[in-house]
Amino acid sequence: MSTTATLLAAEEAAHELPIPPWLILVIALLAFAFLLGVTWSFRGTHHKYAPPPAPHDDGAPHADAHWPEHPGHH
Repeated sequence: MSTTATLLAAEEAAHELPIPPWLILVIALLAFAFLLGVTWSFRGTHHKYAPPPAPHDDGAPHADAHWPEHPGHH
């Protein structure tokens, strides 16, 4: 076998996928589903750590309303 034929055979074998294309699709869908689950697990987190509403009587937010544990924001 000549060197050219060996190089062509090796180059042709290098273009094959290691797994079937449908399995790549399944792996990608599972990865996106996992990432969606991670994202979904953080739903409602804002309400856990949101500052409590400032008491006011006219419905407009007050300029001095801030978190007590946030010093320096007067």
